[in-house]
Amino acid sequence: MEERPALVVAGGDGTLFHLLSRLVPPWPPVRLVPQGRGNALARDIGAGRAACVDVIRVSAAAAGGAALECFSLSSVGLGYPSDVTRGSFPLRFLRRFSYAAAALFTLPRWRWFRISLDGEAERRVRLRGVLVNNTRYTGGFEALPAASSSDGLAECVELSAGYVRQMAHNLSAISGLHCYAPARIRKIRRAVIAPEEPLELMIDGELAGPVQRVVLEVIPRALEVQVVRPASL
Repeated sequence: MEERPALVVAGGDGTLFHLLSRLVPPWPPVRLVPQGRGNALARDIGAGRAACVDVIRVSAAAAGGAALECFSLSSVGLGYPSDVTRGSFPLRFLRRFSYAAAALFTLPRWRWFRISLDGEAERRVRLRGVLVNNTRYTGGFEALPAASSSDGLAECVELSAGYVRQMAHNLSAISGLHCYAPARIRKIRRAVIAPEEPLELMIDGELAGPVQRVVLEVIPRALEVQVVRPASL
């Protein structure tokens, strides 16, 4: 089989999200020059290193009935993660600290979700938000030290902490101590998440509009990525 030429991409997780969603798999290898804010995937792989990473297939039903089909390399969120992401946009000049700064002004709110993980029976749960993450990093910091972008699994994080406990968790991640995690975390291959009222969908630091149902499936080791610049990750 003829080897496909590599693509050189300068940007972050959002740039990779837009690229993959416009190409037909199997994808060519990517040589990544990290220039984004969070750079979660680049940080997970490491400067100057290469890896075959998992890709999350995202199938969503928009509030207006339209279907969204795309791919994620780092994180997909509803509720609190989306609210923080929206708040981070005016703070882009702070780079990876923009998410932490936005969290200071974001109040986690209760929402009802229906969730099924890996084919299990659907649960109705009251949460502040849900985050499905493919790397150790989220919001620019290592929040999930046991995660890996190449293990065929994603971390499903069910967020229930209020403002004070969430800030304590954020400080724990920013400091690198990882001593406090007020959330239910589980490794999964597939998730079906349906908010009981349409919520804005966050994918790799981008917002995709209100959705009423999201199906996420991990495609193991589907993309070869090499971080080609020894950036200050």
